[in-house]
Amino acid sequence: MTTGMAKIYVQNPFCDFCSKSIKEELLKIKDITNVYPYPNDSLVIFNFVGANELSTALNILTSMGYPPNGEKISKGPLVTGTCGC
Repeated sequence: MTTGMAKIYVQNPFCDFCSKSIKEELLKIKDITNVYPYPNDSLVIFNFVGANELSTALNILTSMGYPPNGEKISKGPLVTGTCGC
């Protein structure tokens, strides 16, 4: 089974504490492995097996308040606040 690597720059900064939450949430997705958040760069890297897993991961990041760079997000109930630590 081949895997892809996602390198996602997110629009909002996050701290080390929030990095742990991001990692925990993404690792709940079947076939997502090797999750590495980089708070100083607003970057999340992980391996995935299929497009469905990648899409789910992007949706989770967005719902956590960290949409990918370049994605236009209207303010609404799905996008929560960013790191307030």
